[in-house]
Amino acid sequence: MNKIKNHYRLLIALFFFTSVVINAQHEKHDHEQEHEGHAHGSHDYEFGISVGMAHLSEEDENAPSAHLHLLKSLGSEGMLSKFSLGAGFEYIFTEHTHYSIVGTISVNPISAFILDISPGLLFTEHDGESENQFVTHMELTYEFEFHGFGIGPVVGVGFAKEDNHLMAGIHIGKGF
Repeated sequence: MNKIKNHYRLLIALFFFTSVVINAQHEKHDHEQEHEGHAHGSHDYEFGISVGMAHLSEEDENAPSAHLHLLKSLGSEGMLSKFSLGAGFEYIFTEHTHYSIVGTISVNPISAFILDISPGLLFTEHDGESENQFVTHMELTYEFEFHGFGIGPVVGVGFAKEDNHLMAGIHIGKGF
């Protein structure tokens, strides 16, 4: 159990350290853009990918992971502009099959922080037997704009009855 707590602490520390460094760069970039007269725009859709390393608790295994999503904003101004709905797909590159298909609710409560809550189905294979079960993914991203892309650190967790994982990595999104 201490090993899992240490992984959580490491992921949280990595996320906040990276967020502070990126925020300093982002504020400098915003200040420069104010002098140049540029402005950031909002988009109706976003295609995003998060890549990183996942720790699978039950197998005590680390593996690369990728999460793709397509989101539609619920509005262009006001409270609805802080919410998006969509779908996602996550794959963890282990020796056995491990992927999920999810629906996603995305919330942008403050500044550049984004919280995604994604319930769906997890498909795994253990000892030659295929299994599927309900899963809930949650990701927290700190995103800043860089040449038309949203980019930043992401931490995530997946909860299923018999399969949990933690993930830390980088999120890249493109609005259109």
